[in-house]
Amino acid sequence: MRAIVSVAAVVTVGLIAGGAVAEPPRVVSMTPEFGEMAVDPALGEIRIEFDQDMNPGGRSICGGGPTFPEIAGEVRWESARVLVVPVTLEPSHRYELSINCPAARGFRSAKGETARITPLVFTTAADSASAETMALTAEQNRAAVDALRSALLERYSHRDVRAVDWEAELAKAAERLEAAKAPGAFARVAAEVLAEARDVHVSVAVGGVTGARMATFAPMQAPNCDVRTLARLVPGWTWRGGVVATGVFEDGVAYLMIAAWPGDRSEVEPALAFIREHRDAPGMIVDVRPNGGGDELTAQAVASLFVDEGAVYSRNRYRDPGAPEGWGPMLDRVIEPAEEGERYGGPVAVLIGPSCMSSNESFILMMRTSPRVTLVGEHTYGSSGNPKPVDLGNGVTVLLPSWQDFRPDGVALEGVGVTPDIGVRVRPDELAASDPVLEAGLRAVRKRGR
Repeated sequence: MRAIVSVAAVVTVGLIAGGAVAEPPRVVSMTPEFGEMAVDPALGEIRIEFDQDMNPGGRSICGGGPTFPEIAGEVRWESARVLVVPVTLEPSHRYELSINCPAARGFRSAKGETARITPLVFTTAADSASAETMALTAEQNRAAVDALRSALLERYSHRDVRAVDWEAELAKAAERLEAAKAPGAFARVAAEVLAEARDVHVSVAVGGVTGARMATFAPMQAPNCDVRTLARLVPGWTWRGGVVATGVFEDGVAYLMIAAWPGDRSEVEPALAFIREHRDAPGMIVDVRPNGGGDELTAQAVASLFVDEGAVYSRNRYRDPGAPEGWGPMLDRVIEPAEEGERYGGPVAVLIGPSCMSSNESFILMMRTSPRVTLVGEHTYGSSGNPKPVDLGNGVTVLLPSWQDFRPDGVALEGVGVTPDIGVRVRPDELAASDPVLEAGLRAVRKRGR
């Protein structure tokens, strides 16, 4: 988890006179700009300008580790709207920080409204002579807006589910989009427009799909678990790499947490090894409550060790503007079992919750195909997209969901999710000392293992 650098106390939220809610502050310019790839390493300060007067008593600059710039002096307000952060930068180095973040929201307006979370990602050049910037023209930006409009209306697979009047939203932002002088400035305004979809799979990138990426919507769905509590409750709790944790209860029931589905399958190899090592366990808990998705093929590699026969776990169709109804054919996605000698054959409880989404929901559906698996916890988030890039031609790329994902029963996953077999609702204050979902999962596998 990224460290939080909060350079001042977080102020208390306030309402403006009469109880009306003001517009949240937004960043209108950054120096350097989001996504810049050849910033002068001699640059001595980062400048952030907001669209309205700010409360100087609180600010949260989020980041940490080697990508967080070294702050080289006092962070100060140059005016009511401009923040100056003195820094010392290294050449050929990538930097990342965020103005506010989910864990710290100290930047607020003079009227008490919390500022939009705004990331800043940039890379320095090898030396000052190599530094360069890309200046956009109004003509380039108008063409980019046209490309974005076409993509939203013709290729965005959740266009009808996320009912947004894109013509109206783009018209409201047209002046700001056209005036953007750098790809990062255009991307920041485009992200605000696209946020209207409230779709976690819509994002904006500068420098191509491998460049700096900006999310457009981050749901505030806290996992229905606390990893610190689990580390106390699960005997032998051990992290095996960055995304896998394991343990074994006194009666032999095995516990496995997988916190993400990385594209590098080697990162879940400790999970595969643990499952094989505990093929004779009387029961197994597979905890994916903190898992927000990733690579579905990686998820298949794990699920294949729990299923006994091939089965359709999901269906999908792609948006196809050339098809009569705008969709390609319906396709089945199938989970196949691993070799019999590698599979686990006992009862399994998969712990799920509201932070489970995307490819993790696919994993949960894979596991549900086995009659030995019980889903325990809370309803999953309900979001799948398979986003594909759309090059807007001005250094900005938008990634939009390309498919509509369905559960095997024919119900679209988007906005619906997966329902547990055993529902367990928990209050956040319970999780500091106990884990009712884990307890219910243990009861389920122990009962079926008798």
